[in-house]
Amino acid sequence: MSSNIIHCQLWMGGVEPYMTEGFIMTAFQRMGENPLNVKVMRNKITGELCGYCFVHFENDDEAIKAMHKLNGKFIPNTTPPTRFRLNNATSSGRMSTSLGYSLWVGDLTPEVDDYQLYKTFASRYESIRTAKVVMDSVGYSKGYGFIRFANEDEQKHCLANMNGYKGLGTALLILRGL
Repeated sequence: MSSNIIHCQLWMGGVEPYMTEGFIMTAFQRMGENPLNVKVMRNKITGELCGYCFVHFENDDEAIKAMHKLNGKFIPNTTPPTRFRLNNATSSGRMSTSLGYSLWVGDLTPEVDDYQLYKTFASRYESIRTAKVVMDSVGYSKGYGFIRFANEDEQKHCLANMNGYKGLGTALLILRGL
């Protein structure tokens, strides 16, 4: 599905010292996802944690679904409570920073999360790569987000045809991304 995900993996940031591969695997499973394995990254010289890991899935569709479903949600059994910080991973072992074609989506109701936003647009446009609802420092939606397309024609079609869409609670306002 997503050409940004290579080898069916996600990058996960904010990994704390107590978060072992087993801990992270269990956290994903408790949230209804089934990764194949987890690799916590360590400094090659000191052995200290680098603060991130890679989570591998059976296929790209499962990886992107997990990313949109869990990103920003609380990780089970974390103290203090910590949220999932997930992104596409590339073959170079870094977060994906590909630009694509973005749109700003406003007037989102408070319960809309990354996964709902992604599902709404991915069901209509095959080239959807990411969907992100912007959150405040406490974790509440600011009422807007961004969607990213791989295909410029689909982005333009969405801009022209999805303004006013009411499937996410209110009539959406969609503007061209920066």
